[in-house]
Amino acid sequence: MRSTIKFLMISILTILTANGCKRGDDLFAGGPLSTHLNGTWNLEKILTPTRTLTGSQIGYNEKLVQVHEGDDDVDKVYRNDTLYAKHIWARTPGVITNDKKKTVLMSYRAGLKRFFKIAKQSGKPSTLTASDYLKEVGTAGDTVTFFYSQPIPR
Repeated sequence: MRSTIKFLMISILTILTANGCKRGDDLFAGGPLSTHLNGTWNLEKILTPTRTLTGSQIGYNEKLVQVHEGDDDVDKVYRNDTLYAKHIWARTPGVITNDKKKTVLMSYRAGLKRFFKIAKQSGKPSTLTASDYLKEVGTAGDTVTFFYSQPIPR
């Protein structure tokens, strides 16, 4: 009797554990969605309500480098290879993600927020769409969109 109860308990736990794990998208497997922001992203285009700027129209080359530095996760913005800005991810409030839509709302220690949408396709460069760094999502600056690309990992 005891071995039957033990077997049933192990079976139930196994089923619950297996069903509790969501399979998800293979390209986003392996950790929280926000980990897919890490790496170097090259600015390709800026979209404003009145115009679209690409390449030399932007007026500078920008790289967004998201790294783990010491005990912090950090956004470093380089313009023409010079550090332009550094934003440290806040622990409170935490990162808000929507795995289905592949979106991340990041909060930074300076009270800023930035909205990201990640797109990955097999065999193609990853792309990242981002708002500006904003005090409040939904403000006028939220109408500017930055488009970044990332080389295919080798």
